[in-house]
Amino acid sequence: MPLLRRRPRIQLYTPRVVVAGQPFVARVVLHCREEVPLEFVDVELRGALDRFRERENGTEERVVEFLRQRARVREAGPLPIGEHSWSVTFRLPAGAPVSYSGGSYRISYTYHVHASVPWWPDARATFVAHVESAPAETASPPATSVFASGPTQGESPDFELSLGTTVVGPGEPLRGAIALADPQRHAYREATLALVALESADGFLGRTSHRHEVCRWTLPADRLRETEPLAFTLQLPEGVVAGFDHGGVALAWYLHAKVDVPWSRDPEVWIPLTVVGRREPALQGEQAPPAVGTRRVEALWRDVAARSGLAWEPGAMHGAVAGAALRISREHVDGRGAVAVARLTTPDLGLGLALTGAPPKLVGRDMSQTTCLNQHVSELLRRCPPRAADDRGLVFEVDEPGRDAAALRRFVEDVKAVAAALAAAREVMPAPTAMAAAVPAWERAAGQLGGRLQRASMAVTAAVDGVAIAVRTDWDARGRPRRTLFEARPGVPIDRRHHLVWRAEDGSPPATELPLAPLWPGAGEIVVDAGSVRVAVDGPLADPLEQLDRITALTVVGKHIEGRRGHYR
Repeated sequence: MPLLRRRPRIQLYTPRVVVAGQPFVARVVLHCREEVPLEFVDVELRGALDRFRERENGTEERVVEFLRQRARVREAGPLPIGEHSWSVTFRLPAGAPVSYSGGSYRISYTYHVHASVPWWPDARATFVAHVESAPAETASPPATSVFASGPTQGESPDFELSLGTTVVGPGEPLRGAIALADPQRHAYREATLALVALESADGFLGRTSHRHEVCRWTLPADRLRETEPLAFTLQLPEGVVAGFDHGGVALAWYLHAKVDVPWSRDPEVWIPLTVVGRREPALQGEQAPPAVGTRRVEALWRDVAARSGLAWEPGAMHGAVAGAALRISREHVDGRGAVAVARLTTPDLGLGLALTGAPPKLVGRDMSQTTCLNQHVSELLRRCPPRAADDRGLVFEVDEPGRDAAALRRFVEDVKAVAAALAAAREVMPAPTAMAAAVPAWERAAGQLGGRLQRASMAVTAAVDGVAIAVRTDWDARGRPRRTLFEARPGVPIDRRHHLVWRAEDGSPPATELPLAPLWPGAGEIVVDAGSVRVAVDGPLADPLEQLDRITALTVVGKHIEGRRGHYR
């Protein structure tokens, strides 16, 4: 035997990429140029976490091994001249962290081959193992969320951003869109998008985290200030790895978007990303991002309008609900930003309706009518309080739900419920106490004229010989019947030469081409304008049929206007 032994030369054959949770075979080869006595040959797979921290005098590193898998492939005995090989199967735990080098730690895997030679230095060799996550087998699902840097209300700088998907792989494109809030008001500068790794590791005092920016993209200011949302495409680096949380270490990915605004808070948003393993090109299709900004708002409102049975036009939804006209629009209020305003226009309720108190309550001129009304609507108005109210309708206002279609839908349905409740209350509304005794006479008059009595205001509307006629009680601010109004509304506009305003204190009636002579006696006021002829008689009427001659004369005036040649036909 020679005095100096020659140690065997070691080679190792392994897959180029190791996938956690999947078995793989490593083959070790020893080349002996002479017979070598051996005690054993071991192959070991190790995983190490190398944590580093900046100190005043440099970087401090601390290495902790979190994985060891060892296999003995050769027991004691001489190894003759030539090439000798053994195979061994390893399997990393499912969920084991992948190979990664970041800002606060490094995760590495190595193979260690140890051939023990008695009474002589052992033969040792170290090889690098590259661990990746399993390849993704499906395409990325489309994203449905819109991310915002702040609430939709208010006037601070704000932006919305959407991504085609939040599930991406190494080297894949990522489409997105960004929209700035009120670019005419704020001097937005450039926007930066950064891919950030959130690195976490358990320590003596608990888990600590570190943000590591991997790459950055910039969107120019001149394109951002355009009124339309800005679409963009980001190309992820080839070296990004799938996130993990295993063995006291974790890695998560975020897209950090930030817009520079001088002399103000820079709005920003953090979007969690799911990074998966490499995919086949056929699975790397680009997903279009959801709409942002004005386009998103319009799409949301259009969808809510359709679901609520309303028509949509740019900026508003509208429709008829329980005999009332409903229009809901998106408006801007200084100091609050965008608000949703619902205007519910009803037929004349005739209640002398107003808002009072806090929270606001509906009140009318008559206590019994107010009680009846609130029995129908008080619970609804507690949930959806109005901003304004009168006999012609109510106005509701809420901070614009912005990104919450369900909240906008609830607001619409609440207002529709109020409209239905008002219609139900109108059907059972009692007459004002001051004129309750006159209801039978007014109902007979309505029947004789072929019309309808609105008890709430004590008014009869009818069509007499094709002319729209109304007899209404006019009430003062204290809820007392002040006078009675007789009105004719011809089917055509009244020529300006016939317009007049006459009051009893003016003396003799003015000259006119209209046959108004039967109307002057007993009248306190006569008004002719473009739409109607109105005659006021002081005091309430116990029975409208007592003024049947006046109603007939008013009908003649209406027919006269509609029958005139030239302008009226």
